[in-house]
Amino acid sequence: MIKSLIIFLLLATGSSSFADDIEFPEEELARETVLPVFDKRRAVLNRNVLTQERFELGIGGGLEMNEPYYNDFMFAAQGTYNFNETSAVNVQGLMWMGGLSNYGEQLKSGRCGDPDSYCPFDAELAPHPEWGLFVNYQFIAYYGKISVSKQSVMNLNLFGLAGLGYINLGESNTIGLNLGVGQNFFITNNVGIRADLRWLIFNGPNPASRQLLPGSNASADSFEDRIFYNSQLGLSIVVIL
Repeated sequence: MIKSLIIFLLLATGSSSFADDIEFPEEELARETVLPVFDKRRAVLNRNVLTQERFELGIGGGLEMNEPYYNDFMFAAQGTYNFNETSAVNVQGLMWMGGLSNYGEQLKSGRCGDPDSYCPFDAELAPHPEWGLFVNYQFIAYYGKISVSKQSVMNLNLFGLAGLGYINLGESNTIGLNLGVGQNFFITNNVGIRADLRWLIFNGPNPASRQLLPGSNASADSFEDRIFYNSQLGLSIVVIL
């Protein structure tokens, strides 16, 4: 009995001597989420680029990615009025550079793949797009930010557009459907870079529907019509006013 009492007293004394409170600084404790530390937290949380009831002007160029005969490069100018942060109207002007592509020059010189044959084909004699003017509805689907470093934040928005326009083909003209998606990368709150991918759909003369010998004459109504699906990649500098 005495022996059991002594063991109980030793255990009780020992347990109380080791029961010390251990405290850790709150900033060292683990959390469910960890946020990066920014010097200017408001730049991360707030919308910096405000476009509602403001104009956006841009100038740049583009590349027609699936054009076999003609020069692939073009110039572009556009203006956008933002009704609010999600809806806008976009007016876009395009001017195609003159001349033929490398493949078009080969065909004009008579190099058609067969060294024993001579088959010159001058695509410049056929009507083709020279300039166009389009009016589009633009929907801004997403506004966000990316951080290249903890000290800077770049604003961006993602948009889609659709509209109709006039295309001048030299001797003739046609109406085209303009569809596209794109994104604005804002360097500052008022200046940015606009990149877009467009699909221009129109009905026009098919250069391959007849023989086009260099130096010959070809009227616009002597060609068969076909539907063109031209893919365009554009890049512009934009300013918000």
